[in-house]
Amino acid sequence: MEARSTTIGPELIGRRLTLRFHDAAGGYRDLVGVLESMTTIRKRNGEVIAFNPDDLAIVHPIEDVIPRAGKGAPLSLRVAELEELSTRTWPPHQIKNLGSWKCRISNGRTFRANSVLVTGAPPFGESGLNLEHAITAVDEMYREAQLPTVFQICLPLYQEFNDYLIAQGWSEKVGAAFLIKDLELSADVENLALSSSVEIVNTDQPSDAFLALHDDHSLRSIMMAHPARYIALTHDGEIIATARVAISEKWAIVTRLIVADTFRKRGLARLLMMACMNSAIENGAMKMALQVDQSNQDAQALYEKLGFRVHHTYRFIQRANTSECAC
Repeated sequence: MEARSTTIGPELIGRRLTLRFHDAAGGYRDLVGVLESMTTIRKRNGEVIAFNPDDLAIVHPIEDVIPRAGKGAPLSLRVAELEELSTRTWPPHQIKNLGSWKCRISNGRTFRANSVLVTGAPPFGESGLNLEHAITAVDEMYREAQLPTVFQICLPLYQEFNDYLIAQGWSEKVGAAFLIKDLELSADVENLALSSSVEIVNTDQPSDAFLALHDDHSLRSIMMAHPARYIALTHDGEIIATARVAISEKWAIVTRLIVADTFRKRGLARLLMMACMNSAIENGAMKMALQVDQSNQDAQALYEKLGFRVHHTYRFIQRANTSECAC
């Protein structure tokens, strides 16, 4: 157990804490949550509370018992928590709440940042409206944003909602799996990189060359909205593979894992993932998650060999017949 103190430092950001404050009446009040900054803490319900560090009486880090990844709670709660982590680390420009539905609005790049995440009690979540009125309301939100209406439907929790939309003429754009694993250090990736004639570059922001590999310049604002590590493989000074690793609450979320076409089938995706896992551990993560398109059988096979397992699947269901493709 860590000793209690009366001050906070930047090393505690991202940790779960109990903060005890002096109050004006001469007593104390407590806040429990994850420290977001030197002056804000996020409670379990997602509410962010600002505080004055000068009022602190006790700072007590909480040593959470870390269950095996994806275990220890009802499926509906685990899915909601993992999807919330994924949204937090890939934050849309705007979120509008309709009951417990999260209407995520950005610039149209990636379905995750431009879709309605359905949460709440199955089978339709909890929008606070009857289903038809709720769909009409989100249609209007996305029409104003000049975006198609897309629902992210997590399965098996919301299978009935998925089936309802398909029966109404909506179409499935992407089917994806949410994969998780407990982390352990990988082999000496530096030597593996050397034997593959590549170098590993690990930075705290994406370079123009990093973004150029997959034409991701329009995603810079989303990527930079949450702290992350940017892992690249270079060959003769040129970036040939990239991945982003964002960390929140002992979880590392991997996105934008891409290998240049001319360097595929050389084991570089495996090397890149091993570098991501080591970087995540070095930055305090104990578990890792990523999403993979279910049509990408090669990627699924790689992740399975690396120890990932499917936690749940989801579908992006869209009214209009347009064709973006990203998890």
